[in-house]
Amino acid sequence: MSDWNRTSCVLCYHNCGLEVQTEGSRILKVRADKNHPRTKGYICRKGTKIPFYQSHKERLTHPLKRDGSGFKKISWDQAIDEIAGKLKEILSLHGPRALAYMGGGGQGSHVEASFGRTLLTALGSQYHYSALAQELSGLFWVNGRAYGRQNLHTGADLDRAKNFLVMGWNGYVSSAGVNRARERIDEFSKSPAKRLIVVDPLRSETARRANTHLQPRIGTIALF
Repeated sequence: MSDWNRTSCVLCYHNCGLEVQTEGSRILKVRADKNHPRTKGYICRKGTKIPFYQSHKERLTHPLKRDGSGFKKISWDQAIDEIAGKLKEILSLHGPRALAYMGGGGQGSHVEASFGRTLLTALGSQYHYSALAQELSGLFWVNGRAYGRQNLHTGADLDRAKNFLVMGWNGYVSSAGVNRARERIDEFSKSPAKRLIVVDPLRSETARRANTHLQPRIGTIALF
């Protein structure tokens, strides 16, 4: 087992500081990096579960090719050669508009910028799809209308805010969206000069700590 090595989590855009112990290519133990300048020793449960994700029994470790009713293991060279051959055939028959790239969405999927988009451009196609098209399309549209650019994002200024309005977000379990979420939720909930307001049909862990919990009935949220 190695000494503790400093790294960061990629499961949301906060990139919380981690320290990990490894054995070969496997991560064995994870803890928060108390010296990280931004997250200061805070991680959520996703960060603590990185060894589980890395060593999951269903994780793919080699290319598979459909063979009858199942799949068989093939080499990387065979996989690349066969895929390249099929791409060339599609391009020659139908042109680049017949090709699209489907990738991951955001953090943990940085390969899209260095590989996926480069490959797509080289093939002459502009059709790029990812999970963000469904998950965050509304957010990106609002950014474009409000700020002039869809990739211009804002963040909550909780250092100067007096009220923390939360809508359908359970940051006490998953910190995505707010840095050091549990600490900030407790700060607003307990401070007499601040207020935590939660709008959520569910009485979540975050809602239970709210100074004011507005609980709209399921089916009335759009009207709210």
